[in-house]
Amino acid sequence: MKTKTVILATDISGLGKVAATTALPLFAICQLEVALLPTMILSSHTGGFQDVYIDDYTHGMLAFLKQWQRLEFDFSALVTGYLKSDIQVENLLRFKEEKSLPLIVDPIMGDKGTFYQGFSDAHLDHMRRLCQHADLVLPNLTEACLLLEESYEDSLSEDRWEDYSKRLAELGPSKVLLTGLPMKEKQIGVAYFDAATEEFNLFSSPALPQQFFGTGDILTTLVAAAFVQGVDIKQALPVILKFIEKSLALSFKEQIDPKKGVFYQPYLGELFADFQALMEEKDEETNT
Repeated sequence: MKTKTVILATDISGLGKVAATTALPLFAICQLEVALLPTMILSSHTGGFQDVYIDDYTHGMLAFLKQWQRLEFDFSALVTGYLKSDIQVENLLRFKEEKSLPLIVDPIMGDKGTFYQGFSDAHLDHMRRLCQHADLVLPNLTEACLLLEESYEDSLSEDRWEDYSKRLAELGPSKVLLTGLPMKEKQIGVAYFDAATEEFNLFSSPALPQQFFGTGDILTTLVAAAFVQGVDIKQALPVILKFIEKSLALSFKEQIDPKKGVFYQPYLGELFADFQALMEEKDEETNT
């Protein structure tokens, strides 16, 4: 079996399991190698920790890409998370085009209707351009509204979510996953639209009274892994959401500090078996 390597362009936080430290074990479980491309290096993530040391790693990131451009190395996809600057976006786009790589974008910009600190309309323009060149995008509702220049509402109808998904696909990506959708009866949902089949599907999970940092990174990583491994995302989502739901429930039960991230380790073996089954099913369908 030929192994695949994904480039993960995101931040590294020393404390708190988010971004790279969330993603690396999960990509390994899904039998993918990772070339890690740091965009920022932080002593901890910025969600509740004090005196955070932050190193804008743009200079180092560009040096990584310069070396990788010269290497005869077979990358399978580029996955982007937290991007610090427009320079990073432009250089990633250039590298993606030169290497002809599929692009998966988590357009991290904001939540709950507003930009994260340090982001602005100028960055939005570059993020929209990145999404236009993507194959798969995974915005939350705030980021979808920003990309589509819509006013933010946190209680939209299923029809509106479908409209947003289709309009995001019209920007360029063939697959769209809207995340963090507020649903009735204490449920939180994701909406998946595949432009090739024009299918729109909603999936939901119980919403916990506590939010854990890194939850979105788990979802992005596992959906990206399914995409790269050729697994149907619609079939993978129930497996992915079950893993997240059980991990969150355990984290809540064990009273894990939400800043530490999601305690998913006890379910990695189960995830490996479930993902392996999805890959075998895909291979069987390919061979018949």
